[in-house]
Amino acid sequence: MEYSSDDIAAARSLQIATHSSVSTATFWTYDYACSLYEEVIRLFCDTPRSHWGKVKGMYIVARYLPFVFLIANLYMSFTLNENPDECRVLNNIDMGLSAVSAMFPECFFILRTYALWNNSRIVLAVMLSTFFMQLAQSRASLGATKVRPV
Repeated sequence: MEYSSDDIAAARSLQIATHSSVSTATFWTYDYACSLYEEVIRLFCDTPRSHWGKVKGMYIVARYLPFVFLIANLYMSFTLNENPDECRVLNNIDMGLSAVSAMFPECFFILRTYALWNNSRIVLAVMLSTFFMQLAQSRASLGATKVRPV
């Protein structure tokens, strides 16, 4: 069977993307395994500072959701799926996890910076306006690149 140069280039691009996803998963798994003991001690042990709150929940989501996102991405890369509806659902899950895994660290950064600047309302207003402008811009660009059925 003859393959065109476009088919070979597309297959090579897919292979490079899959290899980079696997190498990222390997690096993150190693990082999580190395730091798991310290995180369990700091997050879950019964010390006076281990109470559960919004910030701790946000930290856990920001820390571990990219790992779930990467697993979903690897699943999409390595499974053979010819059903377009299932591909669309998997792609929507992937895009949702990507958006949430990018948004939670930003919120965590905003809270930390607000606390470091002694709860300055001006700093909070600047950071929140920047965050919402970035969110609106990414939402607009997502709508502009969305593939619509004919």
